[in-house]
Amino acid sequence: MTVHPHISVANIAEAFDAMHWRELNKVHLNASDIAPVMEMLAQNENIRVADIGESFEGRPIKRYSVGTGDKVILAWTQMHGDEPTATAAVLDWLQILTSAHALALSGLPADWMNQVTLYVVPMLNPDGAQRRTRVNGQGIDINRDAKALQSPEGRLLHDQVSELKPDIAFNLHDQNPYYTAGTSSNPATIAFLAPAYHEDKHVDGPRLRAKQLIAGMADVLGHYIPGCIARYDDTYSFRSFGDNIAATGASTILIESGAAKQDPNRQVARKMNVIALQSALEAFLNDTVNRYSLADYYRIPENREDGLCDMKLYNLTMGGDLPYLADISILIDGKNDTGTVGAIGDLRTINGFTNINGQGLKVLPEKGFEVDSPLTLNDETYLNLLKAGFSYFIDTQNQLSITTTMPVQVVATAPVATPLLPGAPAYFIVGDSHSNQPSAAVLNGRWHALG
Repeated sequence: MTVHPHISVANIAEAFDAMHWRELNKVHLNASDIAPVMEMLAQNENIRVADIGESFEGRPIKRYSVGTGDKVILAWTQMHGDEPTATAAVLDWLQILTSAHALALSGLPADWMNQVTLYVVPMLNPDGAQRRTRVNGQGIDINRDAKALQSPEGRLLHDQVSELKPDIAFNLHDQNPYYTAGTSSNPATIAFLAPAYHEDKHVDGPRLRAKQLIAGMADVLGHYIPGCIARYDDTYSFRSFGDNIAATGASTILIESGAAKQDPNRQVARKMNVIALQSALEAFLNDTVNRYSLADYYRIPENREDGLCDMKLYNLTMGGDLPYLADISILIDGKNDTGTVGAIGDLRTINGFTNINGQGLKVLPEKGFEVDSPLTLNDETYLNLLKAGFSYFIDTQNQLSITTTMPVQVVATAPVATPLLPGAPAYFIVGDSHSNQPSAAVLNGRWHALG
């Protein structure tokens, strides 16, 4: 079933463009990044703020709430400290919902604040956010602590669910950028799941409502990111919070924010979170959930892991004296900006955010430049050495001074000569397959034509 989005959804999209917190357009967010925004939201007369606990290292964890109704929605973000996209989104959503023009922008009932109480925990794991790690200050993955409750953050979330008894629970995460929507080459910019609460994956009333709400959110988002919406496998996870919260009778919805092309800070997924959350709130309060069926939920393509890479070189010649054709995938770790070789071989099931046809090109043997006297490596000098086939520098006495703007690989000792292998740093030279003349360099996972 396809239901065209209410005009309010288009208005909410426009409201996001006008009212989102621009200072949160960052690759990562920690507590100090969001503190000024949270302080401004706390001044809004429609928003209540509660200090609900502390992290393992003593950082405060706050809860924001809007409305006073009997229906209860709970949302939490950044349970994993290195997953900040939805943190910005829920702060945007609070800003939009409590603006002077909220009712004009939305399809909500005029008395919606009397019908529902919305609770938001914008950053559950501030210790992990500070270090940009998945785990908390104890090294514990909070989302695998729903049974043992060894983390203070896990106990806090457990207590919030026990106290508030939410009708709907939004579990908001980021996923790695290499998921695709089904077998397509499209990134899964948003992925959903209504988690199972038992190994048998039974669908009771609350879980049915979660699946219907997801089908509605996916339908609405399809007008903005067609082909980029996916559905997670619902294998039961005994230790995970989503599955355990679903067992309390809450309609639990996992939203994973993924990548979009040319969008390093995931601002597309951020906006889609706001639209999805708003459309679910409207459907819940307007009692339009039953427009969608289980079939609509299962029509969402599955979230396919490792369907993408940052760059794919295909039809390259490799192998020296025994040449063969192969594809190479390149992965770039966004945390420390390091590129590595992902896989080599027949990669027809993997697509790159950047794809380069290597027909007529070959990977040249690694060649290191030994720095035996002081050398300043500026752009011009570096380019000339790359054209001569040097892909790394051996600097045993710290005589290399780097001023070039391009990435440089420096080693203290000459490595043992090996073929290019998965897991290796993504620094190598590509040249003409007949003349062996260098024509391009892959430097820290980026393609640089040598001209």
